Amino acid sequence: MSKVETYDAVVVGASFAGLAAASQLDGAGRVLLADREPVGVGETSACGTLLAVLEQLDAGDALEQVHPKVVINLAGRRVVFETAYPFATFDYRTLSELLASRLGEVEMAVAPFKGVEPDGTLLLGDRRVRADVVIDASGWRRVVAAGLGAPRVDRGRLSTGVETRHHHGGCVLEFWFRPPERPDGVHWAFPAGDHVREGSASYLGRAKGLREDLARFEHVDAFPPKAVHGGWFPAHLGEPTVGRAFVVGDAAGQCLPLTGEGIRPALVFGQAAGREARAVLDGTSDLDTALARYRATVERSRLGYRALERFQAWSLRPPVWVVAPLVRGCAWGPISRRLQATYWAVADPDTLEVVPGTRAVTRLPDLQCSTGPAVEERRRAIDDTEEEATGA
Repeated sequence: MSKVETYDAVVVGASFAGLAAASQLDGAGRVLLADREPVGVGETSACGTLLAVLEQLDAGDALEQVHPKVVINLAGRRVVFETAYPFATFDYRTLSELLASRLGEVEMAVAPFKGVEPDGTLLLGDRRVRADVVIDASGWRRVVAAGLGAPRVDRGRLSTGVETRHHHGGCVLEFWFRPPERPDGVHWAFPAGDHVREGSASYLGRAKGLREDLARFEHVDAFPPKAVHGGWFPAHLGEPTVGRAFVVGDAAGQCLPLTGEGIRPALVFGQAAGREARAVLDGTSDLDTALARYRATVERSRLGYRALERFQAWSLRPPVWVVAPLVRGCAWGPISRRLQATYWAVADPDTLEVVPGTRAVTRLPDLQCSTGPAVEERRRAIDDTEEEATGA
């Protein structure tokens, strides 16, 4: 049996929630960030968020395209939302690696979580690790929380989706709500500069037939191997703490119902948990107080989550033509701006820091269809590859 390694804090899961939590712990002690895959691998998200998120993280290099409009298609009508807070698509690997590059003193390891021993020792690959502070950022399976005694994940509160990419252009984020072939879900098209990410999801977690629905939406007979990726995402805000562990991101159900936006909450609440955990490591707070403060931070958003969850559930019951007038009403200027302000506040990106105690001051262009550095970098890489091939 391997010896037990001791850390001040361990974060399990190195996607956005884990990276955000670790960012607040950097330099506060001996910290381990572990995931079953290397940072930037295993993308399942459509990679869309508010432009302000990239600004607050000083992460303009990951920007692909800006979208000041969102279009919802339902019951044969297009409903246009002029966004008070522009959305953006971004490159998953670029943002992940950028955030990881700032973790100067955090140890990162590729090690799958394998369980918890009775005394709380974590089994990470072939390692046995113990820490006073534990943060579960392991995704919807919440493997650490489950190992600490949390109830099994309720599959009835999970949505699921699949996505592919097509190399054509576009300007607006576009959704098709409850299309005929997918009355329990939605299709989407997210332009990302040099391609469009298009997908299909079931709010009720009905994975069967999603790939075929997406093929029909794309007007193709079938997809090539590995052309489609997908996953599950929560539609119910769960518990932000389990025992003496912080739980963040999809592990805590912090993906927003109805819209399926999970990256912004993962970053916002991941940093919130990291700040409270850092206070424990710095000796300015005890663990119980830090857990209670983090729980209170999350609970302040529960009403907004509950409203989105209830609207999602209701909107699937009546015929779609009954839902359509309400959605059109929500697009009216004063109502739209108020709803958007509430949506912003549920996971406020203004709380995000580049590194502990440092806020970004740069602003990114928010012009319709403007593309960002991530697209230009891909184009340069393609040009370089073509030049090498020609030279060979």
